[in-house]
Parts: sequence; structure tokens; C-alpha cells
Amino acid sequence: MWIALAILSSIIFGIASVLMKSATIKKCPDHYILFGLYFSGSLFFLYQSFSVIEFTYSFNVYLWSILIALGSFFGNWFVIKALELGPASLTAPMLNLNLPFIILMSVFIYGEELNLIKILIILTLLVAIIIVKIDPNENLVIKNKKWFIWVILGSTFLFLREGGLKITQELNINNTQILLNSYLLCLIFSGIILYKKETKELKNNYKVKTDFKEFILQINQKNNLNGIYFGLITGICSGLGLYLYSKALLTGPTSLVALIFSARSLIIVLLSYFLHKERLSLFQKFSVFLLCLGLSLASFI
Repeated sequence: MWIALAILSSIIFGIASVLMKSATIKKCPDHYILFGLYFSGSLFFLYQSFSVIEFTYSFNVYLWSILIALGSFFGNWFVIKALELGPASLTAPMLNLNLPFIILMSVFIYGEELNLIKILIILTLLVAIIIVKIDPNENLVIKNKKWFIWVILGSTFLFLREGGLKITQELNINNTQILLNSYLLCLIFSGIILYKKETKELKNNYKVKTDFKEFILQINQKNNLNGIYFGLITGICSGLGLYLYSKALLTGPTSLVALIFSARSLIIVLLSYFLHKERLSLFQKFSVFLLCLGLSLASFI
């Protein structure tokens, strides 16, 4: 069961990342994308919370809600900044730099066993991801060095989010509550940033004090609304993907769940090829084959 949940989370989250790329292609402002993302994501987790959790309040709940919120918000923001400068097919695999930390955490801290099948799965999926990264046929040269900074920072904050969900699960904290809290915090944070950025821009453009009516008119500009629309759809995919990921962690080994979840980068490669006309090289095709092989081996666990 956890294998199916992990695979679904990978596919759905991959779709969310491609939608983010589509938004950057249309030059949608990042703060509008994030506001839409966390608005629909918060509604999703609020709906999930009605039937599955009883709200508990403790220091650990507050602490990890804040930490995972930071990981989610800044992780997504740095991902958007990286997608603005590079193709999704190259950016997404590079964001899996956080993967070794999750594996090390699950083995050395939580004592998960690594038998032969698990080792083969880990090696197969790791090779699949590495092949995408070292593709010698990649013609694109990243000229803006900021891309590398955004990728490193993005992968670091995503580890805080994805590794944090494993820690809260081990602490017997309901991850649905944690995700709801963190998304609500991100919604508030993104709303404050959106308001401050837009009112500052209006003030700079018109040199007068702005009111709430002018702020609403600024939001109603076509490209800003497109950013919110893309964010709303991305938020549903992101929320559902993280929800399935957290459920897979309940019964599946963290190292393998994290590997399958990180394989979303290969989903992004495929979708980017069809939707954004980013080419699929021989190395990328081989990576997809290894991905399917690794996921097939998981059925023998």
C-alpha cells in the first residue's frame, strides 16, 4: 500500500512542479503563485482535518509546524526562482540534493534496515537521478550563477520539509495537523509579502499613498491573476502530494519512500518534454527505464 501512495505522491507532486514552470514561462509574479498555492493547499488540509484529527497543542506541534512551514515556503520560493533561470528537466533532478540526508537520517537515527532488495532499489533510483544530472548531451548552459544558489537553498529547505514530516511521524504527531498548520502559516506569510510588494510598487509608480481599492485593482491585472490561478491548481497538487507522502511514511521505510518521492523529477522531465517542448535525451530515457525498474523491485519487499 505504501508503494502505491509514494508513487502517486511522486506523480502528483511532479505535476505541481510542471505547473510552476508553466507559471514562470508566462512571467507570473512568484508572490502571486505562492499565495494561490497556499490558499488552495490550506483549504485541502482543512478539509482533510475535519474527519481524521483531534487538534492537540504542545511545544513540538508549534515548533515543527513553524519549521515545516519555513521549509515549504522558502523551498517553493527558491524552486520558482530556479525555474525562472533554468529548464524544469534540469532543475528538478538537481533539487534532489537533499535525498542523501533523508536516507542517512532514516538509517542512522531511526535504525531502518537495509537488505539486498532495498539496497538495489536505492542504487537503481539514485543512478536514475544521477544520469539525468550528468547527461553529456545537455546543450543548455546555465549562465546565471544565481541558479546554482537557488537550487542549493531550495534543496536544503525541502529537506527541512520532507525530513521534518518523518520526524513528526516518529514523535506520534499527526502529520495532517502539522501540514494544515504549516500551510496556514505560509498563507499568512505569502499574503503579507504580496500586500507589501504591491503597495510598495503602487507607491513607487504613482508617488501617492495607496488604499485598499487600488491594491485590489493591482491584483486584478491579467498576469497577476494568472499567477493566482496557477498557484491554486499547484496548491491542490502540492497538498495532495504531501498528504500521500506523509501517509506513505506511516507504513513504508523512509529511505525508500523518500527515493520514490524524489523520482518526481523524472515525471517532470517527461511532462516538460510534452508540454514545454524540453527535449528528452537518450540519458533521460534510460533514467525513466531505471525508475520503472526500481519501482518494480519495491513490490518484492
